[in-house]
Amino acid sequence: MTDSTARQDPFGLTGVRDQQEYADTLRRLAEQGRRDRCVALMSETEAHVMAELLGQYALHDPTGPLNQLAATLAARLYSRLGA
Repeated sequence: MTDSTARQDPFGLTGVRDQQEYADTLRRLAEQGRRDRCVALMSETEAHVMAELLGQYALHDPTGPLNQLAATLAARLYSRLGA
């Protein structure tokens, strides 16, 4: 991977082969993110909206790998928001 490619894809998502690998990569990134320094990127209202959207997406196919990840992220957002 060249330097310009690394800057365009800092999280290594362009090399994934299928949806399962994509979900696994996102799950690893989410776990890494739990250990990283926290930075406020959105307002509390935006976080509630994002959690709601992720939760609704998760309900469409509760057994799908991306949907399970969406449910986990929604739960983490709601937990941090105290909801």
